[in-house]
Amino acid sequence: MSLSQHIPTESSEKVDEYGTHEKQLTHEVLEVDDWTAEDEVLAKRGLRRVDLSVIVTFAIVYMMSFLDRSNIGNANLTGFSTDLGLVGNQYGAAVSVVYSTYVFFEPTASVLVKIVTPKVMITFCTLAWAVITIGSAFIKNYDQLLAVRILLGIFEAGMIPTINLFLSMTYNRDEYVTRQIFIYFANCMSGAFGGLLAYGLSQIHASGLHGWQWMYLVEGLISICLVPLAWFMIPNEATQCRFLKPAERAAMEKRRIRNRRIYDERDKFTWGALLAAVKDFRVYFMCISQFGMLCTVYSLTTFMPSIVAGLGFTTRVQAQLLTVPVYVIAAVGFAIAGFFSDRYKIRSPFILASNICNLIGFIMLAASDRVGVRYAGCFIGCIGLYAGGTLNNMWCADNFGPHYKRALSMGMMQFIGNTAGAIIGFIFTTHTAPRYLKGLHFDVGMTCVSFLCTCTNALYARHMNKKKREMIAAGAPDDPSLGDKNPHYLWFM
Repeated sequence: MSLSQHIPTESSEKVDEYGTHEKQLTHEVLEVDDWTAEDEVLAKRGLRRVDLSVIVTFAIVYMMSFLDRSNIGNANLTGFSTDLGLVGNQYGAAVSVVYSTYVFFEPTASVLVKIVTPKVMITFCTLAWAVITIGSAFIKNYDQLLAVRILLGIFEAGMIPTINLFLSMTYNRDEYVTRQIFIYFANCMSGAFGGLLAYGLSQIHASGLHGWQWMYLVEGLISICLVPLAWFMIPNEATQCRFLKPAERAAMEKRRIRNRRIYDERDKFTWGALLAAVKDFRVYFMCISQFGMLCTVYSLTTFMPSIVAGLGFTTRVQAQLLTVPVYVIAAVGFAIAGFFSDRYKIRSPFILASNICNLIGFIMLAASDRVGVRYAGCFIGCIGLYAGGTLNNMWCADNFGPHYKRALSMGMMQFIGNTAGAIIGFIFTTHTAPRYLKGLHFDVGMTCVSFLCTCTNALYARHMNKKKREMIAAGAPDDPSLGDKNPHYLWFM
């Protein structure tokens, strides 16, 4: 078996376009000319093994991660605020503070994933947040609540960057979202599962613990059980998956080499790559768009029980059950959008469709006094709840390269996007309950901003792809060292 490829050669030290003195690697066109039908079959079989082991593990771990940080919304319906003596907007501050930690720690984690390795990052984060969740069952006051929420945010911050970058390091661009459908479907279902679990556990009053304390204790113990699962199942790269057979492993290795135009595992850290991300204006449009879409996500996932309870036709505990079908709709909407986005290799139309659904739903919630209309608004708004932000994140992975530019770009998106979680508790304030009109109006405005930013990036991608095709027709070489500036690296729309 021979791989016909040009191996990068090291040239003399020079000053790159960003003013950085570094050894330059000359990457020439990479080709694999002995890829056979048998390799295709073996690689697909290998990918199925990776999907069934690694992707399923990611989905389970991420579901508990999301549940452990958002279950404060369900806890608040079962005497949580009263037991801790929360006053004013202290509950909203506790909601927001966990996301404020993401602002610094997610970009840092994005850059460190390849260095620390995905296995270590996910396992350590899971152990840490599980212990903190268990400890949350025994807090007594507002200060202790803030402390555990801050620690929870710090240790959960590495989860999303690690998963997203592992996908970009393993799969082709038109395979990213299909895998994320499964991972984020579990995220969607965590809202439904969390509502059912919270309803059941809130009925327990034993051993001197209240219902919300049992909820934190049980969910934390479940997360602890995931620690050995994460260590055993998650490899540092797909070719190291312990369930691959030798022939499948060899085919996966060849597949990785063929995909080096998009991801080259030999890329080394350089400050120039990080600077390239900071200087690319597309990142900022994506960041603003992500902020707007995550405003809607954090608004509904955190305050959905209170919003539903505020409709006026149910008790606060039963409101937990009425949130379940809403999250099911969110999961189905994301699955449909993600499947067709990968199939047709486009992102922006589905992001825009999600924005439109969010916009209609929030307008219905804000504008109508009728209970049925407002509850229907919850359903419509949730159709695009998860699809927009997730597709935007992977759109960034699609269109930015090389690796460290992609990593920082995605980290910056999470940095800006998650400030939505940091401020949302100060917009959906206690004194605006149960209608939360101030927060709903804010979400409507930010959804419109997201729509405009997405349109801008889509039109620019179309413009640049036209120029790149002209360059290819004129004989431009395929140079993977150029990253997303390579004429043969066409951007997804």
